[in-house]
Amino acid sequence: MSLYTAGILLTVVIGLVLGNRAIKKLVNRVGAERHIDESRIDYVIKSIQLVWVFIGVVAGIALTGSSVEDVGVLVGSSLAFLGVALFAQWSLLSNATASIIVFFFFPYRVGSWVEIIDGDNTVIGQIKEITLFHVIMLDEDNAIVTYPNSLVFQKAVRITHNKPVKKDIEDEINK
Repeated sequence: MSLYTAGILLTVVIGLVLGNRAIKKLVNRVGAERHIDESRIDYVIKSIQLVWVFIGVVAGIALTGSSVEDVGVLVGSSLAFLGVALFAQWSLLSNATASIIVFFFFPYRVGSWVEIIDGDNTVIGQIKEITLFHVIMLDEDNAIVTYPNSLVFQKAVRITHNKPVKKDIEDEINK
């Protein structure tokens, strides 16, 4: 290994370490601002770090003089795999990806009463936990409802500030 190659690899490793620290700080700061559970913050950090390491490996291979075809095959096959996995409706990776998006950009959090609007399958409940794959809610009958993150990401979600009042069907008929 030449001195040049060693220097490039050292630079990539230092970049990975510094980037890793920045990722942890960012996710912890956002988690603290939104009062998110520590275990959920850890899920998000680990997921982003996995992608970060992959980027570092590809950068290391590309910068050390490997042929363009080798790097192209690695990147192309990885992107094809991720493209199928991330955009498949029910895949675990799509739920994990949606979980990260929900973590950073959605306004609801644990304790919020929400209505996930899905036609006849509309769900109303209080969010008890947002895991890597599901939003776990408790509905007005105290039943546990789990909803996949990828569907929460795709559906309209209305935040209600109070527990919804159950309407009696007979009252509605008598009106």
